[in-house]
Amino acid sequence: MSISHRTNRLKLVGSPSVEKLQNGRYKLVVTCSTMNSREDWYSANKDRIFPDFGSLQSAEMSIDGLAPRTGEAYADMRLTQVESGNRSGMGQVGDYNVSLTYETLGSSFVQVKDDNTDYELNGLRRVTRTSIAEAGTDYDKTVGTSHIDHQIDAETAVRCYLGSYGIDDTDSFRQVQEVYIEAGVLSRSTQTKSNGKLIIETVEALVETPVAETAGAVQIGNDISNVQGIQTKRFTFAKGEGQISVDRKPASTQLAGCTYVTVRSIGTPVTPTGVIISEYEIESDGFITYEKTALQGTITGVKQTYTDVADVEVPGEVECTTEDISISDGIIGNITGTIAVPKVQPRRSKKIAATVTVEITSSPPSTASLAYDLGQISCSVTSISKNYTSRNGPTNYTHVGFFTTAYTDWQRSYTPSARIQVYPGCFLTSASSTGSVAYKSQKTYVFEPDENGDGYYDGLESTIESNASSSTSCIGQGSTSNTGYTTTGILKRDSRPILTDLDGTTYYEVITWSV
Repeated sequence: MSISHRTNRLKLVGSPSVEKLQNGRYKLVVTCSTMNSREDWYSANKDRIFPDFGSLQSAEMSIDGLAPRTGEAYADMRLTQVESGNRSGMGQVGDYNVSLTYETLGSSFVQVKDDNTDYELNGLRRVTRTSIAEAGTDYDKTVGTSHIDHQIDAETAVRCYLGSYGIDDTDSFRQVQEVYIEAGVLSRSTQTKSNGKLIIETVEALVETPVAETAGAVQIGNDISNVQGIQTKRFTFAKGEGQISVDRKPASTQLAGCTYVTVRSIGTPVTPTGVIISEYEIESDGFITYEKTALQGTITGVKQTYTDVADVEVPGEVECTTEDISISDGIIGNITGTIAVPKVQPRRSKKIAATVTVEITSSPPSTASLAYDLGQISCSVTSISKNYTSRNGPTNYTHVGFFTTAYTDWQRSYTPSARIQVYPGCFLTSASSTGSVAYKSQKTYVFEPDENGDGYYDGLESTIESNASSSTSCIGQGSTSNTGYTTTGILKRDSRPILTDLDGTTYYEVITWSV
């Protein structure tokens, strides 16, 4: 009598094949023939011969269901594959046969096979594990946190953390492939920069905190990435100490003979010799770069001398003197005397050769003796003129009784004037002078009347004369010599600040024209 499987409509064809799998699992292949090979494959009849995926081997089908015989059913044996048809290897040719494949699928995950292990990540252990369970089984592991203690043979177990996983779901089972990675350093790189004075070390670690191998290095960077799904930490460390560069360039022409020297260092400032004019601290990536610039060489002193042409002024001279007056006018007579006048030789300019000195000092230039300086030389002259004229006559008489009285007419005038002339840059060689002129300015004759009628005066009765005088004077004030004027010393001086160092000392460029 034929034996049925799960339903009376499926009859076993021969004996099922059983394959033992790892971790207590089995695979069972059952081949059955159907009762009606001509129509059982119809869609309307498929529920008679096709069990549900994931159903247990021991479960009765809904149509003509049949319980398993004692000892026949395997625990957790669930349907994973169904094939049907009339093909060689599926029972007798001509029958419509159904092949049912079952596998052990429990409510918890078990490994399908032994783990695959490799060491491609910087020598760290990577474990690939495939597990399977019945469909819908919960998976509750967390990437980066869940771990296994993996052991090969008799070695000490190595803890590995879940890096990634993949789930393959079907109606029959849930299969998970997990990748575990050993905690540790994934990569380490070291660079040297700045002539070996700066060391940059980059360490990427899985799970654990990266640690630098460079003694004294400080952390300057913290990046997060992931490898195989596990978050990794990439720390950058730096260690710098000492001088990394020196730059030299000549100073400007004002500082001829000097050199700017800039020293850059890491960790500890390096101070160049000379006068420090600038310094900087630049913090970058956790370490400090120092930059100090010094001016080396002899800063102060004479930098250049040459000869130039300069315009200078010579003081003028003023002399208070007199000029003689002599006027001849025939029968009238001569007018003689003197007049006070200032004689002036104006100040003038000339060109001379001057020595030009360019020097650098650390303090502003002080006062100095100036050459060709007319600032202290100046004078003025007051010219005064006094003019006076007078006349007496004619005289007229009155006779009253026994008395005769004479009356004489008179006339006079006085005209003074003064003016001041200023002579900057001039001095007095003579401070005063006076002059005078006196003369008869008019003469009038008074005649006796023509009493006899002959057409002529009867005689000269009197003579009336007018007198004139003029006095002049020059009075000088101010410089009476060229005291303070010298032809040696400084003609001109220009000064300007060109540099201030960090100590606050200011350096000046001083250009002096001297004779």
